[in-house]
Amino acid sequence: MKLNVLGAVYGSLVADAFALGAHWVYDVKEIEEAFVRLDGFHNPLTQYHNEKKAGDFTHYGDQSLWFLESLALEKEFSLSSFSSRWKAYMTEYTGYIDSASSTTLENLKKGKSALEAGSSSQDLSVVARIAPLALLYADDYQQFLSAALLQVKMTHNSAKVILSTQFFTELLYLVLQGKSPKTALSEIEAKSEDKIVLNWIKVAFASLEHTTLETINSFGQSCSVNGGCPGALHLILKYEDDYEEAMRQNVYAGGDSAARGMVAGMILGAHNGLSAIPAPWIDALNNKNRIEKYLGILSA
Repeated sequence: MKLNVLGAVYGSLVADAFALGAHWVYDVKEIEEAFVRLDGFHNPLTQYHNEKKAGDFTHYGDQSLWFLESLALEKEFSLSSFSSRWKAYMTEYTGYIDSASSTTLENLKKGKSALEAGSSSQDLSVVARIAPLALLYADDYQQFLSAALLQVKMTHNSAKVILSTQFFTELLYLVLQGKSPKTALSEIEAKSEDKIVLNWIKVAFASLEHTTLETINSFGQSCSVNGGCPGALHLILKYEDDYEEAMRQNVYAGGDSAARGMVAGMILGAHNGLSAIPAPWIDALNNKNRIEKYLGILSA
């Protein structure tokens, strides 16, 4: 299995666990005081994840793990399989259940199909769930994109999230083909006619003159793709060759650091490879054995 593909998967999952400690803390001074030096995982500061502990995933990472499980056990992407597995896990879930998940779960329980159940949420978090698809479709863009869009629509069926998914799927695909994030973004910019995408790229490149703290504060720390997409792009571009520092600065910027981190992490992991992700961070994942089991099935 290619190390850049593994880098994308672990890059996303490790980013989520790394952000757990400060996830949804918007006061950056509180984060700085709590975590003077970020060298690993921490227990959550907020009550949103009060059942979690250092090394666990947020609810974003948990759903990505369920998706990885579905892909491994089916050895292909099956929306039916994933939606059934997602429904079963979410029905018993003791972690935080956001509005997109509660809406989708209610719709599935009412008998709506996976393509009818999705919420109108514009949250960025679901975009990072595409990373495990690289294990199957890293060299087949059309299948990659088709599967990415279907699984995203299952829970987040809004125009902006769909656009975000198309954008980051193409970016991830190009990086997996060996192009640097900067080169890939320039290629996308040159051919895109979408004003939203072009603006994301423009402001992300312009933001490199500023600190990450200033940039994320300007774009917005919240869950929406409106600020989340350019925020993730800032991290990707500013720390193109430094996964570790991207993760640290992302957490210090506050807000929905888990979503931003997962999206940036999968691109930086794909670009720099598995070796760029600190081995102690991977080893400290509480779901490491489960992840390795699924990766083993897919590589068999």
